[in-house]
Amino acid sequence: MSKELLISLILCALLMGCVLMGLINSSLLTNQFFLLFGLATILGQVVMAHLAFNQYKNLSTQTTKESTENEEGRDERGNDGFDD
Repeated sequence: MSKELLISLILCALLMGCVLMGLINSSLLTNQFFLLFGLATILGQVVMAHLAFNQYKNLSTQTTKESTENEEGRDERGNDGFDD
């Protein structure tokens, strides 16, 4: 599991905790620190979910052009300069 996905899941749990605390104790909704913490949690969760999705998308697909670009360093005999 990637660290971005793990952080996103933790932030999602914190967000759900903030929502539940706001529903249980409505006086917290007037506290500016609580609202600022909730906003920071939402923004962090969105950013981390975006990064985790991009990382998953990049790992799961590789185009033909990318695979041929990796082969450009080889000479005609297929030698890439490293001894096997």
